[in-house]
Amino acid sequence: MLLLLLALAQPAEPQPQHSLDSYLRIVGAYRSANRTAAVREIRGWPPSVVRATVGEVEERGLRGSPESTDSIAIDTVEAAVLMHAEAGLLALREVDNEPARSHLKAMAALFAWSRQEASKLRAQREALLRVSNKDVQERFPLPQYDVHPRIDRVLLSTAVAAGALAAGQPVTAQPFAEDAKRYAPQDPDVLLVFGAVAEGLASSERTRGREESARRWDDEARLALATAVTHEAGPVPDPTATALPSPSGLEARLRLGRIALDDGRLEDARRWLEEVDARSVDSRQRHLAWLLLGRAADGQGRSDEATSFFRRALDACPTSQATALAWAHAVERSSGPRAAEPLVAQALAMPLRAAATVDPWRAYLFGPPGFAEAALARVRRETLER
Repeated sequence: MLLLLLALAQPAEPQPQHSLDSYLRIVGAYRSANRTAAVREIRGWPPSVVRATVGEVEERGLRGSPESTDSIAIDTVEAAVLMHAEAGLLALREVDNEPARSHLKAMAALFAWSRQEASKLRAQREALLRVSNKDVQERFPLPQYDVHPRIDRVLLSTAVAAGALAAGQPVTAQPFAEDAKRYAPQDPDVLLVFGAVAEGLASSERTRGREESARRWDDEARLALATAVTHEAGPVPDPTATALPSPSGLEARLRLGRIALDDGRLEDARRWLEEVDARSVDSRQRHLAWLLLGRAADGQGRSDEATSFFRRALDACPTSQATALAWAHAVERSSGPRAAEPLVAQALAMPLRAAATVDPWRAYLFGPPGFAEAALARVRRETLER
């Protein structure tokens, strides 16, 4: 009797921590005001459990309306896609590679599956609409089949590519940048991100001693960025409007200048960079333009001009060790080692870790700052906010 009473006094079995119901609860929190907490919670799930749960979602099926409880609503699935995208990018930033791969694969799998299933359901709906028998339509309610995904594929791929690049992982960014470019080959923002990813891949290949591969990626970057500049006014530009470069267009020009400079095409580099200097109101872009113009002038033997550009760049960003060393090098070339010694000492005294977080040159290969966050926020807004 005592054993029976003890058994009855035990609390009810807790809900499994990693069940499909738990997963859907987390997705629901992501859709509401608890996005940060939801992402934190899903990041605690083991990769194997994430994979299995995605399989359970697909087994349950897709629906367009909340009338049926046997399948999962498209709104919920798309919220899960965005949740996994955000979780994956956060893991990339922390160099937590296995969970990052797991969440990005879950994102891609749910996105592809939901698109395929939505297409099938709409085809069934069209077939039912051709049937005039009222009894048939009552047995198969049409809203159940009227499924319209809201996630913009190009914007999602661009956001993930930019986010992976911002985490310092151009190899991870590559397939997403290529996917966006495949579906929007003339979109300036897509081309800018693809070009920046290609620059990162070129740098990575060059570090590994693969010069031929690095040159190919440089060529890809140059073509994408030049096309971005060509199409920055849109497919049908207003002939009466004053042609002003967009922020993305100026970023593309800055990067074209950097590539031309590394190629030894100094006049081409100056042309691109001078346009950024003249038209940009962004302090980061102007700093980088001055730094690169200083390098171009130094390469052309214009020591005084180079020194002037480096001084302006360092005044704009006093924590940039790269700029301080470039200025010291230019002073050494023009005035000798003794004149450069205090500048070298000043540059070497800069705290490297602090400089790395605020030096635009050190952050250059991580892509346009803030682009990934803005793109992901736009996907969330257009998908989740009704």
